[in-house]
Amino acid sequence: MTAKIETYYDFRSPYAYFANHRIRKGDFGLASIVEWVGRPIFIDVILNLQVGGAPWATYVDTLIPPKRAYLMADIRRMAEFYGASYKPSWKWPSRPNQVPALCIASLLTGKIEEAFRTAIFDGLWHEQKDIADPAVLRDILVRAGGDPALVVQAEDPRVHADLTQRTVEAYAKGVFGAPTFIWNDEIFFGADRLDVLAWKVNRASAG
Repeated sequence: MTAKIETYYDFRSPYAYFANHRIRKGDFGLASIVEWVGRPIFIDVILNLQVGGAPWATYVDTLIPPKRAYLMADIRRMAEFYGASYKPSWKWPSRPNQVPALCIASLLTGKIEEAFRTAIFDGLWHEQKDIADPAVLRDILVRAGGDPALVVQAEDPRVHADLTQRTVEAYAKGVFGAPTFIWNDEIFFGADRLDVLAWKVNRASAG
């Protein structure tokens, strides 16, 4: 039996990128057959909900300088540890606009969503592409096997609102960041928890 693992991600999360990289490499001991079900979410909405704010309140960075410095160093360290290329074209405090790509991803399923997700992660984190550029998005979507018309469709405010609602619902289920994996109603948070997830799935399959 194929195990379904819900994969909650936001393209702006470097750790979600690392998780996607690890899943492709399959280097964390997963012996069972699984289906990775992509669940795009808005990380800004999650962060606002955590502090009791409205989903799209003005984003306020709550990290103190030492934690911010640690985070940036840790990202570079983990990229090297996982063997993931890390050459983003932007630097903090600027932030990439990942919203158009997330809206498109919310309209995709199966292998097309998986291929699109991977290409967007690569484009943002080491290919130095502008993932908010419609031309870039159309090219990636076509290469993933999707309909390029979805680039325009994803600009509909209703698509944005629907994804916002899905993010709120994910938070209500216990999703507090990206990447988050849910299998058998159990939550695993972070690229470094893929090993534990694999251990649990393998044990269940063997039993």
